[in-house]
Order: sequence, then structure tokens, then C-alpha cells
Amino acid sequence: MGRIQEVGWVTAGLVIWAGTCYCIHKLTKGRAQGVRKLSRNGSRVKMETVVGDLVNEEESLARAVELEKLICMIEMTEDPSIHEIANNALYNSPDYPFSHEVIRNAGRISIIESLLNNPYPSVRQKALNALNNISVAAENHRKVKTYLNQVCEDTVTYPLNSNVQLAGLRLIKHLTVISEYQHMVTNYISEFLRLLTVGSGETKDHILGMLLNFSKNPSMTKDLLIANAPTSLINIFNKKETKENILNALSLFENINYHFKRRAKVFTQDKFSKNSLYFIFQRPKACAKKLRVLAAEYSDPEVKERVELLLSKL
Repeated sequence: MGRIQEVGWVTAGLVIWAGTCYCIHKLTKGRAQGVRKLSRNGSRVKMETVVGDLVNEEESLARAVELEKLICMIEMTEDPSIHEIANNALYNSPDYPFSHEVIRNAGRISIIESLLNNPYPSVRQKALNALNNISVAAENHRKVKTYLNQVCEDTVTYPLNSNVQLAGLRLIKHLTVISEYQHMVTNYISEFLRLLTVGSGETKDHILGMLLNFSKNPSMTKDLLIANAPTSLINIFNKKETKENILNALSLFENINYHFKRRAKVFTQDKFSKNSLYFIFQRPKACAKKLRVLAAEYSDPEVKERVELLLSKL
């Protein structure tokens, strides 16, 4: 091991040791037992042992204090490797739901913000899941929505069908049940439509749920119609798709078509690009052909009925 690397490990260990002592003193006011001695291998300090000790000292400190120490550790350093270890300890502990409660009560959403920028996908995924859980409480909506644009920006660039992308889509779908949040993500609708044509079944499920939220809101109709839509979008009406995804896609098209027809005079062709979703509804022959093939090949009577209903309205 080089001298510089050796010094780096020792320095990191000292930082963690000092931070741990400070956290314990602050949270227990000097009454809690000290953290066990650092495990050393030569001159190297094992950071995993330090953070692991923070989780396993339940005999000396209460659970809330243990979790607070981990949170404090995350706050005190920007080192991504320490964040990953501490974050895994925090979210993989048996008290996982309790961990969220501590974060909410402590007002530590800022911690999650730092984790969203962490270079490790596994850490970002857990931060997104934490935001999703926190957003269940109405009082946290305003705090969570400040990260919505960043979440959208990151989600559309994450590796296709990856766990971190699915976590981002799940959060966006959850938040966009509220109309206020729908208008915050309009710039990403084109990217969501693109992902709908190339994603896995689970990816499509989240995106269809999100778009279905949009389509129920008349004020979102224009934002949907002006979005760029791949010509392959209508391939969602395919017998190989899951029944749930097909039914959601049918509902999506029914809603958009309904609002489109009601305001046809307002939506004139010169306002839309040739690649926009508008022309799928303005010139529905290709879509209708795809629907007829689906009706002929799909045996489920519910799907057949819904297809015929949509065809009658296009």
C-alpha cells in the first residue's frame, strides 16, 4: 500500500472516530457508553467496522439514538463510500420503517437530498424509496416536491429498467396523482413516452400509471398532445403485453381522445409538430389498425370489449 493511500485511510478513520464521538456526546449528553475500539489491520482503519458498531450497540443505547448516530454520520461527510455503508446500515436494519419515522421527526429530508446525488446507484435507489415513503404524509408534500424536477431529470437518464430508474418512476407516479405536481413534469412527457416504447413490463406499468394520472386532468391534455411520441407507441396494443398494461393503455387513449374531441377546434394542426402525440389522434388509422389486430388475437373478453369501445370513439 502506498504511503498516500495509507494516510488517507488513517485520516478517514480519525474523521469517523471524531464524528462518532461527537454524535454520541450530542445525542446522549455524555451518558451513553463509548463506541467500541476501531478494528485495525496494520495501519488501515476499517470504516465498515466503525459503521457496523454504530448499528450493533443496542445494549448500550436506545434504537432511536442508534439511527440518529447513523444520520449524523451521513451529515458529517461527503465521502460516497461512507454514505453507502451508513445508508445500507440505516435502510437494511430490522427497524427500516422506524428509520423513516426518525428521519421525518428529525426533519432530515436534507440528508436524502445528499443521497440523491450519491454516485452509487444503490444509494440513490434507497433515497428515492425513502422520498416515496415520506411523501405519503401530506405535510411532507411541499418538501418532497422540491426534488421532483431533479428526480425526473435523473430518472430518464438512468440505465433502462434499472432498479434506480424504477424507483424514480414509482415516486413520480405516486406524486403525480396530485394535479399540482403534474404540471411540474410536463417537460419530461416526451421522455416518458419514449421509455414506454422500450421499457420492460414493470417500467411500462409505472409510466402508464403516471400518464393515466395526466390524462384524467383536462388541463394536461395539451401538454400530452404536444409531446413527441415515437411511431412505435401504438405497439403497446400488443398481445404480448400484460393485460393490466393493455387496459391502462386503452384507458389512457380513451381519456386523451375524449378531451381531444371536446376541444378539437382549439387544437389546430399548426400548433403541433409532426412527431407529436397529437397526430396519433388526428390521424387514427394506424392506431385503429393495431387495435383491430389486438382484438382478433387477444382472447380476453374484457380486453376485446374495451378495444371495440375505443375503436368506436376514435
